[in-house]
Amino acid sequence: MRSVLQPQVKGLGDLEPVALRTGQTADLNEIVDALAAAAYARVELVEKRGEFAVRGGILDVFPPTEEHPLRVEFWGDDVEEIRYFKVADQRSLEVAEHGLWAPPCRELLLTEDVRARARAPGRGAPRAR
Repeated sequence: MRSVLQPQVKGLGDLEPVALRTGQTADLNEIVDALAAAAYARVELVEKRGEFAVRGGILDVFPPTEEHPLRVEFWGDDVEEIRYFKVADQRSLEVAEHGLWAPPCRELLLTEDVRARARAPGRGAPRAR
């Protein structure tokens, strides 16, 4: 019953998860922008779900649906390898056969529409800003 009564954010179902597979061509900057838009936090070292880090051509992502974070290795714009790794010592584990699938992490995503609505009340009351 609670799940039926739970309010849903409009447009949440329209968001595309970030998905990568070995051998795919992808622009790392576009992937980083997509993760940030899906409410992932950029950090230096991935330790918790919903975080990602970039070091050179390596992208670490911890999707909320996975037991371990994933390390995506790029060679230029080509995805060379995707492996799980341990948070404790950052050592690689087995290859992620299904690749990376990173759905949005939060229900409230700061889209341009959400930002505009948040700014609207402050226009009529300068001290509210």
